[in-house]
Amino acid sequence: MSEGHWVKGIADEIIGRGDEKIVVHTGKTPSGPIHIGAEREQFICSAIQKELTRRGLESTFNFIIDSYDPIKSIPVGVKVPIGFEENIGKPLSDVPDPLGCHESYAVHYADEFVQCQSRLGLSPNVIYSHVLYQQKEMKDAIRTVLARLDELRIIRKRFIQEEGENSADDWNPVMVVCDNCGKIASKKKEVAPNRVTSWDLRKDEVSYLCTSCGYQGTGSISGTRLKLSWRVDWAAKWAVFKVTCEPAGKDHCVKDGAYDMGLEVCSKIFGYRGPLRVSYEWLTLGDRAMKTHKGITFTPTEWLRIAPPEPLRYLILSADLMRHVSFLPERIPDLVDNFDRLERIYYGSEPPSGNESIKYMRDLYEICTVTNHSSQPGRIPYRFCVYMVQLEGLFTSGGIISKSADYLSKLIGRPATEEEREDMRARLTNAKNWVESYAPPNLKFQISTEAPSYKPKSDEERAFIGAVIKLLEKDLKEDDLQNEIFNVARSLGLEIGEAFSLIYRILLGSERGPRLAPLLMALDRDWLLDRLRSVI
Repeated sequence: MSEGHWVKGIADEIIGRGDEKIVVHTGKTPSGPIHIGAEREQFICSAIQKELTRRGLESTFNFIIDSYDPIKSIPVGVKVPIGFEENIGKPLSDVPDPLGCHESYAVHYADEFVQCQSRLGLSPNVIYSHVLYQQKEMKDAIRTVLARLDELRIIRKRFIQEEGENSADDWNPVMVVCDNCGKIASKKKEVAPNRVTSWDLRKDEVSYLCTSCGYQGTGSISGTRLKLSWRVDWAAKWAVFKVTCEPAGKDHCVKDGAYDMGLEVCSKIFGYRGPLRVSYEWLTLGDRAMKTHKGITFTPTEWLRIAPPEPLRYLILSADLMRHVSFLPERIPDLVDNFDRLERIYYGSEPPSGNESIKYMRDLYEICTVTNHSSQPGRIPYRFCVYMVQLEGLFTSGGIISKSADYLSKLIGRPATEEEREDMRARLTNAKNWVESYAPPNLKFQISTEAPSYKPKSDEERAFIGAVIKLLEKDLKEDDLQNEIFNVARSLGLEIGEAFSLIYRILLGSERGPRLAPLLMALDRDWLLDRLRSVI
């Protein structure tokens, strides 16, 4: 096992397989808005590909859109026209887009997800399963299944114990889109797929009975719209694409679970050994599992509306694969700060802490980056942006840009490049959206433009305000300013909370506010000094 990030060990195992071509694979069913939990699998594949590229090896990254699956329900929060429920049971690729902007329901939600991927540093080959199933390779896989169904039933019986209609003796995995009603399954209490009832491989024909409308149909394997049920479908795709590695959630990877069955089907029915298994834990929205059908989602599109792409990669790729990752939108400033710190460590402008491996940190940064940089890029702190975008009462939008650019140049010790200024503008937009949608009360504020009504009540309070004015005139860095304000309050015998509350009353007209130093740094210095002087 290689030292450093866990992706190195996976790359070692992949190379050790000796595959002629390296193919990493993942997939997702577009049953509704696709949440950021799906990015864990995507980013694992992306990290593997980056590591292989670093070692001089070519690889292919396929992303399968399972658009041939039936639509089973309308997800909570998805608005559909009257009568849309009639589409339940049709392949997602055949269901109309409820918003009318794409060719189908499947393409609408897949495209919403796929369009974000390049911004997140991914470039997979996107393959729609409803198109894939019309190709010879999948038709041949279906023929193989029908020819070796007895063997397949024996394998399935070891993994799935069922009685009645779907018992191992009469089960088959070949599903059919009905020529009459267009459904691939019916749903009352449970989903009941249309399955072929008989077949003749010499004639290349299948017959079926539709569980939805009762239609009995016959057609050629080549011409009939057929699909394999998901466990067999999974194994067939591994064999068709000669998949080297496919990550999967922990539920599929348990002993005798779907992955184990898939590997046996792939090997014994399709004649391919199957991929390297990489198991991972879930990413949740706080303590809630994200589920499309329940409307519990947070999409990549929404992430990119409020934050840069790299911190999402950092959130997911910094965790061990079998560690649960919990995300709340309120944590965005912390996540961006953490990524910025990782970047500074990578470029040597900040040391790692005593228990941090510099090799691990460097590996992590390289798989988190979306854009390669020849030198450390200047970044404006996200938290500073959170303060700046709430100062529109004092600055015009142009003034906010100008103040932020001056602050960025001061931080990096040189004029910011146009690329750095563009990144700054993007962060300001992200921060504005975050404040409006997710900021907790302690980070929201409004500067009072009226003359402050609060006046110091003691010599100590007047001395404290005077000392803060002198500190602001020194042009200190943010952390130094915060520490010096603490020291001044202590030296004057003032309780820290009350001392800070004094400044908040003068600036905000309230007793509480956000972290003081970043707020003071964001304000126009002349306005701030005049404001503080006016009360003493």
